[in-house]
Amino acid sequence: MSAERTFEFIPCNDPDPWIETTAASAEVRQFARESLRWQAQEIIDEVLSGTEPGEELARARLRRCVAQNPGRPERALLQQLMVNRDATGESAL
Repeated sequence: MSAERTFEFIPCNDPDPWIETTAASAEVRQFARESLRWQAQEIIDEVLSGTEPGEELARARLRRCVAQNPGRPERALLQQLMVNRDATGESAL
């Protein structure tokens, strides 16, 4: 299915749902945060359930990030990704 067909139900003259002034914007933002949080937790659970010995350092780093960000898996995952990026010698954003 093309993106055009997926989104053809959205009228072009409707306001952007992410803008503060729309009536549902707080609800939309809350849903987006919860969705992101759920997805991040799913990724964390998948990584931590791994058993490969070569990935133990990454799992330990991720556990530390989760402990430093209780209840905020999206922050923990972001921190882990930034730590891994710095560890590879790339500059942080």
